[in-house]
Amino acid sequence: MESSAGLSWLRGAAWTVFALDLVILAQMMYAVVTGGDGGPTGQALLRGLTIMLASGLAGIAVVLVVSSWKRNVIGLWVSLICAAIPLLWVSVSILTPAD
Repeated sequence: MESSAGLSWLRGAAWTVFALDLVILAQMMYAVVTGGDGGPTGQALLRGLTIMLASGLAGIAVVLVVSSWKRNVIGLWVSLICAAIPLLWVSVSILTPAD
C-alpha cells in the first residue's frame, strides 16, 4: 500500500506534468490560429499534430481524474508516464540543433 505522502507527491507530479502538456497544446493551438510558417504542408502537419496531442491529452485527463479520485497508484503512474512523453518530445526538439 502506498503511503499518503507518496500518493500526494505522485498526484502532484502527475497533475504538474499534465498542466505543462496543456501549455504545449496552447502554444500549438496559437500557432495553428496565427498561421505559423511552413506553407500549406506545414499548416496541415501542425493541425494534425495539434489534434493528435489534444486527443491524447483528453485520454490522459480521464485516467488522471479517475486515478486521483479513486487514489489509484497505478493509474497515477500511467498518467505521469504518458503525460511525460510530449514533454520529452518538445525537450528533444528544443535541444537538438537545427541543420
